Amino acid sequence: MGKMDQPAIWDKIQRNAQEARRLAEQKKYNLSMIKSRQTLEYIVRLQCDKAGIVEGAPDDMIRQLYAAKWVSKPTAEHYLQILALGVNAAKTGDGSASNANLALKLLTEEVYAMAGPGRSSRPRPASSSPQRQSQPPRQTATSAARRQQGSSKSGHRSGSSSSSRSRRKRSRAGLNGGDLIKLLIPIVLIVILIVLIRVLAPKRTETNETTPAPTTTEAVTTEAPTTAPPPVTTEAPTTPPETEPVTYKTTDTLNVRKTPALESNNRIGKLDPNKTVEYVGDYDDTWAIIMYNGQQAYVSKEFLTEVTE
Repeated sequence: MGKMDQPAIWDKIQRNAQEARRLAEQKKYNLSMIKSRQTLEYIVRLQCDKAGIVEGAPDDMIRQLYAAKWVSKPTAEHYLQILALGVNAAKTGDGSASNANLALKLLTEEVYAMAGPGRSSRPRPASSSPQRQSQPPRQTATSAARRQQGSSKSGHRSGSSSSSRSRRKRSRAGLNGGDLIKLLIPIVLIVILIVLIRVLAPKRTETNETTPAPTTTEAVTTEAPTTAPPPVTTEAPTTPPETEPVTYKTTDTLNVRKTPALESNNRIGKLDPNKTVEYVGDYDDTWAIIMYNGQQAYVSKEFLTEVTE
């Protein structure tokens, strides 16, 4: 078995997983399960290429990967479940949303499991340990400088507080009797003035006490009634118009298959050269969907050409 282009296969796995999610969001659940199964086949082939396992049937390759301890038991069970859902969707036309979401959930977990550990780990720089060893001396010198600065500030504060206390003591000792008399004279004059005002103007105070206080009326404000916002109407999503099928013809003898996979047991017919077929749409870069005997089938796009009228 030749070696595969692993980066190209990995990119294709990621694109197909995104396509399966897009089909599920568009409610094309049958095609989403088939796309999930096709993505799984790429994953299994990539794993077998790394493990040196010869390609065969997808379920047989999964069991060989588990027997070789290349994948764990839960991973092997997820692979088989995605494979079964995809095969059932291709054979029976199953369009269940729950089955499609389950296949997509399991596929997403396994893609993340493959991408996570090998692509996120990075080696640590070799210079990290010397830097950590050189940090304590710088921190010690800085803390010593801060302690020295704090002690100088505390000494300055203690000196300033002692000088202010000595100034207050000197100011208290300088007060004498003459200074006290000068301070008391204005206070005595103010008291005498207050007493004279109360004795000489009793009527004025009485009239002030008997005058009724003016009544104030508060203005009544009426609030305008609030109107409820108009109801929000949601329009139903419009479905895009259906496009008319395009007619193609075969350029060579062409096998018709139930599923987009090269397996001998899923071939349901054969088309002769220059045979006109009803072309439904592209499945991917390799397979096309056509109508064959009243049902959808898959053929290789390489041997189809469009019929121009």
